[in-house]
Amino acid sequence: MNPRPVAGGDGAYRVAEGGLPFGPTLGGPDLTVTLLANGAIESIHSMFSGGQILLGLDVHHWEASTGLRLSRDAGEFTLRPECHVHDYRLSAGIAVEKTTFVLCDEREQPALCYVVFRLHNQGEHQVTLDSVAVARLRTSVADAIQARWDEAARALVVFEPQHSERTRALLVSEQPASWAVTSDHARMVDEHWLGAFPGTIDLGGIDPLGAVHVRTTIDPGASASFWFGVAALPQGPGSIDACVHRAPPADVGLETTRKWYAHGLNRTVLLSPTRDVDLGVYWAKANMLRVMRRTRTGPGFTNNPGKSTSCVGRDAAWFVHGCDCMDPDFSAALIRGFAQRQEADGKIVEYYDLRSGETADDGLNVNDNTPLFVLAVWHHAVTTNDRAFLEELYPRARQAVEQLLAGRDERGLVHCTADGTGARGIVGWRNIIKGYRISGATTELNSEAFAALQKLSTLAKILGNQTDEQRYAREASALRESIERHLRNAENGLYYLTLDVDGRPRSEVTSDLVFPVIFGVSDDQTSIRIVERLRAADFWTAAGLRTAPRDAPQYHPVNGSGLLGGVWAAVNFWYAFAAARFVTEIMLEALRETFVHYGRKPRVTNTVPGEFSEWLHGETLVNQGMMLSPWFAPRYLWAAIEGACGLEFAEARIRIAPRLPSSWNWFAVRNVPVHGDMLSWFVVRADGQRLFATGTVETTAPFERYERDVTNEVHVEGKNLAVAAFARADEVTVLIGNQGSHTETAALQPEGALQGMTAQRRYESFYGHWKYDLGNDEQSRAATIADGHFVLVVLQRAYAATTAGVGER
Repeated sequence: MNPRPVAGGDGAYRVAEGGLPFGPTLGGPDLTVTLLANGAIESIHSMFSGGQILLGLDVHHWEASTGLRLSRDAGEFTLRPECHVHDYRLSAGIAVEKTTFVLCDEREQPALCYVVFRLHNQGEHQVTLDSVAVARLRTSVADAIQARWDEAARALVVFEPQHSERTRALLVSEQPASWAVTSDHARMVDEHWLGAFPGTIDLGGIDPLGAVHVRTTIDPGASASFWFGVAALPQGPGSIDACVHRAPPADVGLETTRKWYAHGLNRTVLLSPTRDVDLGVYWAKANMLRVMRRTRTGPGFTNNPGKSTSCVGRDAAWFVHGCDCMDPDFSAALIRGFAQRQEADGKIVEYYDLRSGETADDGLNVNDNTPLFVLAVWHHAVTTNDRAFLEELYPRARQAVEQLLAGRDERGLVHCTADGTGARGIVGWRNIIKGYRISGATTELNSEAFAALQKLSTLAKILGNQTDEQRYAREASALRESIERHLRNAENGLYYLTLDVDGRPRSEVTSDLVFPVIFGVSDDQTSIRIVERLRAADFWTAAGLRTAPRDAPQYHPVNGSGLLGGVWAAVNFWYAFAAARFVTEIMLEALRETFVHYGRKPRVTNTVPGEFSEWLHGETLVNQGMMLSPWFAPRYLWAAIEGACGLEFAEARIRIAPRLPSSWNWFAVRNVPVHGDMLSWFVVRADGQRLFATGTVETTAPFERYERDVTNEVHVEGKNLAVAAFARADEVTVLIGNQGSHTETAALQPEGALQGMTAQRRYESFYGHWKYDLGNDEQSRAATIADGHFVLVVLQRAYAATTAGVGER
């Protein structure tokens, strides 16, 4: 059975056991937890500890009266942003709900992963279970670990005398019946219960196991619960008491974690006729929340959760573009992390270690991290309208731009002099191709540098620095002229990949053509030509865009980590953004197909529903990289909100340029944090495109301004419906859109924000006209909505006869 979204629209997926190649990747402020396909923990990584603290944790059950190991039926997984739930039945008639989650809270909490069991006896007889949590304690053969049992804390504490920060503990909520550290692997899968563990520690084997045993008796019809936990103790073995004292009960911890995730998930909510894109936005935020860490060097995220502690400059800059509409404070911290480590000449480092703060530089004279840093400063400044932030970071951005200008060659192009290969010879996002070089004057880097100069001029204008404003505007114009003069390929009307270090033009046609479009270098005619070329059959797959076309001489579906012909999701999101102004249906397809691919046939594609995996084989479309790539989710969010939904920023002003695909009659975006407030808007086709928003925005469409979003105060009966409701004075306008594949019936309830209000007029998109003088009976609040269509209802507190339509008063 293929994965399916959970009924009720909460964004979760249900998957039959056996339907996944791996479990999801969960995360919190310190921990990354990866799961196996059977629901067991594969590994736990601690950012504070700087490595994996556990390799494997599973729980096995035996029935006490017979001593037999209990088998389980083929259960079902529910994948939620904050947790992983495994429902199954044991052969003794016990229904099991197993929930795995990482504790998340705004307040400082222990770095703790819970595995919670809720057991219900569905049989007619009392059952006693012997349940054993089995954990692999050594993360490598070289680990010189020691262990002790802490009776007061009910915990097996594992530590390394030379590395106290790697201390970890296996906890249990109940007083255990027995415990041991043993190398007897066979016992853990034995069909018969071999009796209580001896309470001894044997670390002599190559792969010692920690075993903690809980005995539970459950009457017929009754339930019981307990949990095991794994905690990171970077302060050493002596901190176990403080950890146990601060660790909340499992139900409290799960509710705290749900609220922590809900805070982010309830921001920037997309509602559209294409439910898959809405889910893409929802899970993009969930993926981001899973990798956002609190570290000893400040907030950050790693480019390889579960294995690395490095925060990469280009990835951080792109993360900001998505994170600004979910958690602007985290974005600001990311930017400051790189600003504090900026090199003396203004260049931005390749990455820094989130534990030590140590930086790394690939030795290039110029790099793409530098202009992308400037673009991140611009994006955060105009999104938040935070003057203090801008005044603080402007000098850093200015220094970065000056470093780029100093790297120009005689043609006026920003020129990378590297003649190595891989990271030492590739200036740009594809820098991990071994034995390959992309240096010289690349179109990618020069497009980014052009945009950085433009945006810095804008920031100078906001600050009232007319000298800088004019200077960087001139420099931007000059760079664009150089790009057009030297990097345009007259043979095909596109752009060269680069003018190589030897001055020779390289004409490879690759997905890097998106950059002149994204960053505003190419004119509209050329941009359309690029969008069309990248849409050609040799580039396109059922999961999106290849990095290089299938017919190219250098094409290979996996070589260079898929960067010479594999499918990288980030490219699809860049392409969706690039196509948004020109071909909205292609934009929509790029967003939809990329996300749907993760959940279509995960067992075949080596993906997990809802998780943005790294890169796909260019032919089979099977994931070859990370199960959860932290780089891609924020780009999806950015492409959807600032591409598809048209949110733009002009200096300190907010602009919305609606981009409705032909298959959309409506869409709504709610709770976007901009300029220190929450902005919501929706766009409908009602006598042409109309925009409704809860703030002052610039737009070319007919515009209705409202004071606040009251969607949460409006109740609509019906299935497969999206609702957005805005209020001003004594008026509320409600949008009800059909997200299903069939006609649905909707009924507005006269409660909450609508209490005492009368429906004055209504627009039904299926019929394409307004209805007036509706009265106040039940029929006036009910509507039948065809699939893909919407109803717009305007209600007022005091009835006043009118025939005026919305926007005509």
